[in-house]
Amino acid sequence: MQPDLDTFLADRLHEITAEVVGEITARVPAYGHLRAGEIRPLVRDALAVYSGAREAGSVIEVFRDLGASEARAGQDVRHFESALRMGARVLVRRTAGAAARLYPPTAEFVAIMETAFTAEDELVGAAVEGHHRARRPHVARRLYSLLSEN
Repeated sequence: MQPDLDTFLADRLHEITAEVVGEITARVPAYGHLRAGEIRPLVRDALAVYSGAREAGSVIEVFRDLGASEARAGQDVRHFESALRMGARVLVRRTAGAAARLYPPTAEFVAIMETAFTAEDELVGAAVEGHHRARRPHVARRLYSLLSEN
């Protein structure tokens, strides 16, 4: 929506990423190993979508791939989704703070927040979908081996 907002957030990428990592590692023990360098590109992409600078469709596959990767690594989908939602809360909070600073509550501020909440739902949904898709072949193999033993 606003290039100023995207630039404002991008200029604080390291700080925002550190906050995301802090929230996730403090609240989702399964992700206590998370490092800022691992997720900085994801945070950057998500912020660009939250601010309206990019369409969600431009990064949906990245988040689906993330979900699939976590599934292949054996990460439980509930822990994965919790970590995503923790991170998303930080991003929404930071987007809201930046938007309020740049565009004190106006129709534009409201539009930016609607974009951020929609983006959160789309990106988390894509990541969880990717996780489920990647787990299906594993579950099917386990089910086949259980059934074929009988």
